[in-house]
Amino acid sequence: MKNSRQDDLDFLFHPNSVALVGITTAQTWHWTLTFLEGLLEIGFDRPLYLVNPKGGEIKGHKVYTSLRDVPGNVDYVIGLVNAQIAPRLVEECADKGVKAIHFCTAGFSETGEEERIKLENELAEIARKKGIRILGPNCMGIYCPQSRLSYSPEFPKESGPVGVISQSGGNSIFLVRQAALRGIRFSKVISYGNACDINESDLLEYLAKDADTKIIALYIEGIKDGKRFRRAMEEATKEKTVILLKGGATEGGARAAAGHTAALAGSKATWDALCKQLGIIKVSSIEEMIDVLVTLLFLPLLRGRNALLFGAGGGASVLIADEFESRGLKIPPIPPHIVAQIREFTPVAGNILRNPVDYSQAMTNTEGVIKTFDILSRWEGIDLLVIFVRTGQFTTSRISDTWVRNLLMTSFPVKQGFFPKPLAMVLEPSIMPEEAAAILAAIRGAIASELPVYFSFATAANAIDLVLTHAEKHSQKS
Repeated sequence: MKNSRQDDLDFLFHPNSVALVGITTAQTWHWTLTFLEGLLEIGFDRPLYLVNPKGGEIKGHKVYTSLRDVPGNVDYVIGLVNAQIAPRLVEECADKGVKAIHFCTAGFSETGEEERIKLENELAEIARKKGIRILGPNCMGIYCPQSRLSYSPEFPKESGPVGVISQSGGNSIFLVRQAALRGIRFSKVISYGNACDINESDLLEYLAKDADTKIIALYIEGIKDGKRFRRAMEEATKEKTVILLKGGATEGGARAAAGHTAALAGSKATWDALCKQLGIIKVSSIEEMIDVLVTLLFLPLLRGRNALLFGAGGGASVLIADEFESRGLKIPPIPPHIVAQIREFTPVAGNILRNPVDYSQAMTNTEGVIKTFDILSRWEGIDLLVIFVRTGQFTTSRISDTWVRNLLMTSFPVKQGFFPKPLAMVLEPSIMPEEAAAILAAIRGAIASELPVYFSFATAANAIDLVLTHAEKHSQKS
């Protein structure tokens, strides 16, 4: 049953004080310490209380033996106690004026055991009577850079426009960390687990109205109320771009979802229809979700589907052209008069000026590369310029290291807007040590310039197509 009090969830993301109840004092490394490290690293600057019956001190913070001993009221509690103690903690929180409890604690309905299901129901009922909201149990909680809340010490401190609702804590951590390496920043990320009280519809309704959130990304395993969730999705898609990754799409996945968060997965056809009707971008992996976010945030909206592909390697050129055209993007041939302009300063041998452009033998000539880009980007026949780099195809890592650094790290001003057409980069990572260092430096340089960076031909073509298709359907409706 939904808690009728405190329906506006803003208090969840901006608590005046936090208590970590059940944090370990016996071990130097323990999963409960992650929450303390996350708050300290991001710079939580309000009262922070630690509670454990053994007392003591952790990282310069006094450990209170009971929540009742904490001076003053506590807004938000992170419950790290075991499942059997959880209902009693709710009672103690009521006496301290606690507004919300995030229970990281597992061992409830996700086990499938009748006793544990009853325990979760009891937890929710006590909280409802006391007017306290519960996030979880069995979840990682809230990451909100603006208010200095975090459940990982490795999350970025800067805010951004992406809001995330994730039923899985581990998936949310993977998403934030991997996306952060690509330049993506977040407004709010919520891992909500079993959703005994606050559920996916509550969170979606909140983010739909949140001024700091422009894009909503969801990882959902199951929902509590289908009709309400659909209404919330409909409202969210009116103003914001929504991306959905549905976990439990197969029989095995649904079985895993039931054991993970006690979620009822629902049929794939139902979710596909929902996405199609409401204009939701549906993805099949976290990596694909990140690629779509990169495209939405860093690639300007394209006028059309014509792309110019520019890189090195005849075989690579064939494969990237196949990937782009198989996803509905077009690779038009370069007109003869433009080829003639480039030929004035480009050797014929080893440089194929068609589209894709194989510039293998002239790539280390930075001045020539920039001049070629400038000519090509002024061609009205294209909407997008894509640079692709495959270091692993060279005979030695020394050549690939020089090639990458000359193209991307020395004097090439890779910034969006430098050329008349939008620019995207496909920089394939390498496991060869020297190549890996060179390509990582190039990736970081491109990301620092807020360019969209993809790690394979297929993922680049797929993400660009998904975003273009979404934009095309949206323009047809409006």
